[in-house]
Amino acid sequence: MKTTFFLLPLAVALLACGGNDSDSKAEKANEKRIDQQATGISDDAKKEAKQTAEGMVELASMSMTSYELSQLAAKQATNPDVKAYARQAMQKYVANEKQTRELAQNLRLVLPTELSKEGRDRIEDLREEKPGTAFDLKYLEEIGKVTDKAADVADDLADDAPNDQVREFANRLKKENKESRDRARQIRNVLN
Repeated sequence: MKTTFFLLPLAVALLACGGNDSDSKAEKANEKRIDQQATGISDDAKKEAKQTAEGMVELASMSMTSYELSQLAAKQATNPDVKAYARQAMQKYVANEKQTRELAQNLRLVLPTELSKEGRDRIEDLREEKPGTAFDLKYLEEIGKVTDKAADVADDLADDAPNDQVREFANRLKKENKESRDRARQIRNVLN
């Protein structure tokens, strides 16, 4: 059984960490607290705790990126299927965001509070695309990349989860990301 780890409350940890990227801040805060834990916690347990924390940070970050990409596509996409897909992605984000934050709070993890640099770059790339089929295809490409990465992280998190609650959450996200990725590919194939 994996050791449960305890981290500083969210507000204190965010104030204590530095850096410009929200993901980096969260990761540093989580790592610092895990390293400062009592000597009774093994190095393996600390490593597992860091892996879980990193996975949760990555999932939260990619989820925010997916939401922002989809919000932009819901407004600017020209194809009705792309607009519908974007709206559906936003609804899934809202449903999953609450559970992600609750899990993080139970594990006493710090999660990012804003888009990462990578996420901001993806949004900017999409904004630069001209409206029409090119925009729609770019959105599907970007959301596909984010979804693929999220599915990989969820798969790793499911394998290394510290408890059943995290494992079930990660397995559900993995399944949802696969379905979302497949739907985006179908739409992209129609547009090409």
